[in-house]
Amino acid sequence: MDKKVGINFKSYYFLRFMGQGIFYPFLVLYLTGKGIGGSQLGILMILLPLGKVILSPLSGYICDLYRVHKQVLIASVFTTFVGAAYLFFTPPSFPVYFLGALIITIGEVSVDSLINTLALDYLSRSHNQANFGRWRLWGAVGFMTGSFFLGLFSLDKTLNLVPLLFAGTNLLAFFAAFTLPKASSKKPVDWLGGIKLITQNRSFTILLVGVILSGLSFNIIFTYYAVYMTGIGAASWVIGLGVAMQTVVEIVLSANTKRITGKFSLRKIYLLGFALLPLRSLLYLVNRNPFVGLLIQNLHGFYIFSAFIIGLIVLDMNLKPEWRSTGQSYYYSAFGGFGATLGALIAPAIFNNQGISALWAFALAVASIGFLFVNHATRVLIPGVEENVKP
Repeated sequence: MDKKVGINFKSYYFLRFMGQGIFYPFLVLYLTGKGIGGSQLGILMILLPLGKVILSPLSGYICDLYRVHKQVLIASVFTTFVGAAYLFFTPPSFPVYFLGALIITIGEVSVDSLINTLALDYLSRSHNQANFGRWRLWGAVGFMTGSFFLGLFSLDKTLNLVPLLFAGTNLLAFFAAFTLPKASSKKPVDWLGGIKLITQNRSFTILLVGVILSGLSFNIIFTYYAVYMTGIGAASWVIGLGVAMQTVVEIVLSANTKRITGKFSLRKIYLLGFALLPLRSLLYLVNRNPFVGLLIQNLHGFYIFSAFIIGLIVLDMNLKPEWRSTGQSYYYSAFGGFGATLGALIAPAIFNNQGISALWAFALAVASIGFLFVNHATRVLIPGVEENVKP
């Protein structure tokens, strides 16, 4: 395995996720600070998840059929840069925010699944999928760096710079993407194989249902964390520190992926994150102390590690290599598409009418049901790949 290739992947992950750490945790505060609220806020917040529902599977399918993963990744990151720059340099208004969010959505719909496809494709050539966590953790480092940096300063002064900083990090990631290797050239024989991933694999379909429900809960927590912390009197630096600290657990776990998977069963590791998600909602529901809220946020890392490190390893070993991007796009679409769309539709209504406590109660109930689906699906999906990740 070429160390230079590993450095290139790590650099890309760092830059891309640094932008996400600057942009997404503070997006609601940024928009509300610009006078966007109510139905307008709901429309803007639903664009990205709705785009993932519609475009992510299609993008993954086309990339697998024509083996253009790297080319589409480069184009996607540049599109996100254009949308973010447009938000910053154009006079603020709802039509401007809508168009900017739409451009960003087109760029964002498949970018995460594509980079993971390229990474796992490269690692699988030497049967080193367990090292995926060591590469992916640099995304967590980048996310922590971006959110912590923004939180160091008064949000009254830095919120206006959020789109510009997001644009800048994506421009750097755009150049980094050129250094990445292409996916393998093996094309699928059966062009309907991507559809058969769902129609002929009942356990995978059940897993996707569970991921949709957990994604709904997770995206509510992710979107309203800064709002919640502000409501209980947290200073801006505490909010920024909480967003940054949430990745520390993820970094530690990701750095030790190979050791953890060699010591514990994949199923236990995978289920842990989904089990802690309802607990996290419950703790937010009862807590009113900003510093305790900061500590609760550390549970974030367990879910990300379970769902997007261990989960992608399990998924990769259950899929045919030529349909890797399509399978991952289904997974990401379930989490960040269907789940987040439902969250964007339901959460504002609950929050505006019943308050943050009712929103946490709803997230608790949905995450609990999602765990039951994931638990059932993994009884079939995981045992078959357990031995493949043993060091």
